[in-house]
Order: sequence, then C-alpha cells, then structure tokens
Amino acid sequence: MSEIRGNTPGLDLASAASYVSLSEAAVEDMVESGYLSATHGATGPEFAIADLKAFVARNADNGSGNLLMDEMDSADPQALLAALDGRSEEMARRAFEIFASVFPEAQTWALNEQARFVDQAKNRFEAILAVTGQGSAVDEALVGDLQDVGAAAASAGSPLPQLLVILRISRDLVVQTAVELAEYRGRHWGLALSLLLTRVLPAMDRLTDALAQGYWAALAGRDEELRDRYEHVVETSSDGVYEVDLDGRLQYANPSLGIILGRSLDELEGAALSDVILPLDPAATIEPLMSEQWSAGGQILELTVARSDGVRRVLEIRTTSRYRFEELVGYQGVVTDITSTHDLEADRSEFLALVTRDLRLPLATLLAQGANLEVHAHELPADQVARIGGAIRRQAERISRLADDLADVTRLDSSLLLLNCRPVELSQVVIAALGSVGRPADVQVRLPGGVEVLADPRRLEQVVANVVDNGLEHGRAPVVVELGRASTGVVEVTITDHGSGVPAALLPTLFAGLRSRAADHHDRSRGTGLGLSLARGLMEAMGGRISYEPSPEGGARFRLVVPVPNRRSRDPAASRSR
Repeated sequence: MSEIRGNTPGLDLASAASYVSLSEAAVEDMVESGYLSATHGATGPEFAIADLKAFVARNADNGSGNLLMDEMDSADPQALLAALDGRSEEMARRAFEIFASVFPEAQTWALNEQARFVDQAKNRFEAILAVTGQGSAVDEALVGDLQDVGAAAASAGSPLPQLLVILRISRDLVVQTAVELAEYRGRHWGLALSLLLTRVLPAMDRLTDALAQGYWAALAGRDEELRDRYEHVVETSSDGVYEVDLDGRLQYANPSLGIILGRSLDELEGAALSDVILPLDPAATIEPLMSEQWSAGGQILELTVARSDGVRRVLEIRTTSRYRFEELVGYQGVVTDITSTHDLEADRSEFLALVTRDLRLPLATLLAQGANLEVHAHELPADQVARIGGAIRRQAERISRLADDLADVTRLDSSLLLLNCRPVELSQVVIAALGSVGRPADVQVRLPGGVEVLADPRRLEQVVANVVDNGLEHGRAPVVVELGRASTGVVEVTITDHGSGVPAALLPTLFAGLRSRAADHHDRSRGTGLGLSLARGLMEAMGGRISYEPSPEGGARFRLVVPVPNRRSRDPAASRSR
C-alpha cells in the first residue's frame, strides 16, 4: 500500500467503496491485486482522494463519470473470460509454484505427481471461469455439488487447510491474471475487469464457503455417528463401564456395571466408587483405580468383592485417566466379571492336585508290592505271594475305578452313559464292589441273600465301592453295609462309618464334583469328591437316589434307594428274616 500524499486525510474503506460505487469486498480485491492504492490506517485501509479520483477517471468516458454507473450495460466481460481461459495452463503451473512455497513437501513430489496437480489445477481454473460466466447467479445445485465435494474430501481424510489454500490460490491467480490482461489491453478491458471483480468475487467466496460447509458438516456427521456407535457399544457391553471424578464419585455407569455389582443405576449415580466396590479382603484397596500414575501404566487390578446381595464376585478392573483440555478431570474404568474363569481355573488346579493324590496311594502300593515280589519272590511262601497279588489286584482296580469314574462323570454330563439294568442279587453286587476298595477287612456286610434289585450291576458296584471308600478314607472303621428301611417298590441300603460325620459347611456341596482340601486326613473335605458326585449321577440314572444323614453313633450314613424288579412281590423285609 502507498502512503497518503499531503496532509489530506484518507477515506476509510466504506467511504472509498461509496465513492467509486463498488462493494467493500470489490475494493479490497482491487487493492490486493494492485489495481487500487491504499495505506494502513488506525482502523483499516485508507485511500487518498487523489487515487480514488484517478480510479474513477480511468474508468470514465472522457473523465466525465464512472462507467460502472453510466456504461454498465455496454461492458461485456466475456472477452476477458475467453482470454483468461486461454491462460488456464499457465495459471495452473503458477498455482503449483505457489502451493509448493506454502507446503514445501510438494517440492519433493515425483514428476507424475506434479503433472497430476497441474492438470487438476487447469481443470479447476476452467471450472472457475465457467462459474464466473454466471456471475452472482450461482444456483443451489452448484452449491450443493461443492458441499458434496467438501464432504467427500472430509471422508477421504484430506486436510481442509490445503483445500482452502488451493481455492484461494486459484481465486487470486484468476484476479491477478485478469488485472494483467486488463492493463495490457487498455481502458475498455479495465471496465470489464471492474464488472468481473464485482460479480465474480462474491460468487467465488460463496463457493468456497459451500466447500467448507460440506467439509465441516461431514466431519460433524462422522463425529456424531462415531459418538452414537461408541455409546451403543458402551451401553450394550457385557463389561461394566464407569466414569468417576477426581473425588471418586461416579459420573456415569452402564447397565452391565449395575448387574455386576448387584445395584440399580440410580444407586450408582453419584455414589462413591469405594462404597459400591467392596473388597472381601480387608487389606485390599481400590485406591489404585484413582491414581494417575497407575492409569498411565495400563495396569489391571483384580479384586474379589461382595455384591450388595452378598454374592462373591471376582472382578478385573482396567482404569485410565480422563483429560479435558490437557487437564485431569477424572478416571474411567472397565470392569470384567471373571468369577467363572477364576473359579474354573482354581477347580482345574484343585482337580489335578486331588486326582494326583488319589492316584498316589494305590500307585505307591503297587510299586512297593511289585518291588517286594521282584526281590523276594523266591523266598516268600505261596500264601504271602497270594496276599501280595491280591493287594496289587485291588490297587489296580482302584486306579481302574478312578479312571472309570472320570469317564463316567463326563458321560453323565453329556447324557451319553449307557446302562444295562436287570434283576441282580444285591449281596453279590456288594461283595463284588468290596474287591476294589482299599481295606475290605474294615467293611462289615449285613445283607441277607436273595434280595434282588433292578440295576446295572457294574454301575451299582461303582456306587457301593465309591461310598464305602469314602467311609474308609474320611471316616473310621468299621464301615457297615446293611439293609435299611423297607418301602414299596424299592430296597434301601445304608452305608455307615464311625467317624466324625460330615461338617455342616460341606453339606451343600457334598455331592458336587469337587471339594476343597483340608489338612486333617480324616476331614471329609479331602478327596476329589468325584466318588459321591458319580454315585448320585449313577443312582439317578438307574431310577434310584442317594442321600446323607448323620448316624446316631456320630458317623456318616449314606442311604442308597434302589428299585426292585416289577415281578417281585415279596416284601424286602421278609428277606431280612430268612
């Protein structure tokens, strides 16, 4: 901008625009293109009266007036547009040079990339000139098309600043080239330039605005879609999700968190995190969940907690810090209920340990007796060899029965167990079962002969052997097998030991698949528990049942209720008196 000459004060932008009968935007473009001089003032550009008069004179007929008012209808900018169209390729090359000065990385582009930019710029200039021919009459369809272009650019990840820079470069090059052509061709083209700038620049600005609007609208729509998707995922997640402020109070909780903690969302809203996540271990704390250092490390906190209804749950909690404008405002966490996984892994380890223990004793007996025979077979009398052979057979049968128990439990769980139920004599089944127990001499059988039951003999042997073994292992000798109370259509067998009985705490899970170990060898919580679990499954599969009750003498008593054959009409009690 030039300095204002003399002491004559300059006109501001609005006054200058009024003086030359142009819009303020058109005057600003005239200044930018070098077609009109101005200087920096306190409140904006200022124009010397002399410069404005000269401008009017240059655009007047013999200096008598402003052609923009007197000859508007006679001026036709189409010739100038045609000349500009002929210089589209030149403007495109200049556009790349300017773009590369703004974005230096463009200077490293390959030649084919530069050629593609120039070709696209040439097409853009031709489109701009085509739009310019419409002047301010840019229809809504074109605006909509440009909004779509902006939206497509946003979807493709193109940065908006680069798009706007390219449009600005294109707009300025059109104006600059038009000014150069007008100055070269003379006064009449100066009038065409004035008309061109007055009508084109607002239209170009509108098109730029349309492109930007489409771009930002697409970004806003995409953000809205992502937010909706995120909210849907959080709301329907099977994991609990929460947000707390710096005081540890819940600002948000999804429905799954309420289910995991056994609380309603109304109870969770505004509650302190320490009041709803209650570790069972008094030494445990949830303080790490509200530690910026802990959250930054991406660590996981595992807690065993009690729900509001007293149910035990094992939770895995991941927490991260939440920031707003780089300021810490709280924490957010994801809570996963791993109770089933945790307990399953504990049961698996327990199962392996207990099965190993149950196998160790018979295997140790087999090894000892086998070594005894190997070393002293020629010295031992026949009756002792027979006893050793019997011990080896019984221990082998115990191992075989344990393997059968494992297989049968699996078959029971999958309903694949096959039974062959038929009338069998009860006493014979019990005697056969004692052949595989650990200490058959400690078992007393008080069963009369001739009592028939309807059962699969092999499976009933398993049941009797498992229950007797349980009494020998966890109770005290002798273990007594005898007929119990008689009922119509069934025979009842009781198996009683003389130990301390089953602890009350163990009763709810007595027939479960696994039970925890205890230090006392005579504690019934030792052992795999598969024997009693399998016994219940087999009895129910054969149409019978098994139950437990304390013995009047203080030991444990198991009752086996077994169906009798339909053809049998004799009262089982009569068999006892025979």
